Amino acid sequence: MFPTSCSWLLRQNEALLFPISSPILQHLSGGINPGSILELCGPSGTGKSQLCWSLVRDCLQSGHKCVVISNRGVPRHHLTSLQNLDNLSACQVGSVFELLTALSAVEYMTASLVVVEGIQTLLQAVLGSANFRGHALLNDAKCALGAVAGKSAVVYTNGIVSIGDGNHGPALGLSWETVPSVRVMLLRDSSGEVQVWRNKERRAELRITSQGPQLTWLE
Repeated sequence: MFPTSCSWLLRQNEALLFPISSPILQHLSGGINPGSILELCGPSGTGKSQLCWSLVRDCLQSGHKCVVISNRGVPRHHLTSLQNLDNLSACQVGSVFELLTALSAVEYMTASLVVVEGIQTLLQAVLGSANFRGHALLNDAKCALGAVAGKSAVVYTNGIVSIGDGNHGPALGLSWETVPSVRVMLLRDSSGEVQVWRNKERRAELRITSQGPQLTWLE
């Protein structure tokens, strides 16, 4: 349940920025920054996992540490193409409770990048629950990702669902919209080519004045 190779627990995180080799993600200011939460959203077969492992490879090649939390384990063919495997920690989780436990452990680790694969599968049972406990668990997952992003860059994959009129949307729905700072959606067009859609990233400056908090949107 816990990520392995935990000798680097409770160390200070020194470097958190690394270059990105994937052309699809290079527009993210040329790197992945601490505090950012990137969602890779799309149906199966559009390359979400490949993008995740491309980021893992970039992170390890830059000499930084990385954690992968997956609902299906780590395929051997991904590991054979990686360098500096001592800097990679990975674990497999099968429920939202195991996800929360793993994220709690990662919060005390030193990692430049944290990847969570298949988060919509892990939260599916929670989303289908109308009781208070279901909503509380969903909120716990949001808070846990935010806590990890306090010192690491977080990337997770999400599926899509039909929202009517031939349109598609993220599987985790409206309740999850405030979680990612950047959402990249991958969809196949009629010719089978993968099209990439990205939400507009906006930054804001918060100032506390005598009149109260003031939020200014930046270009």
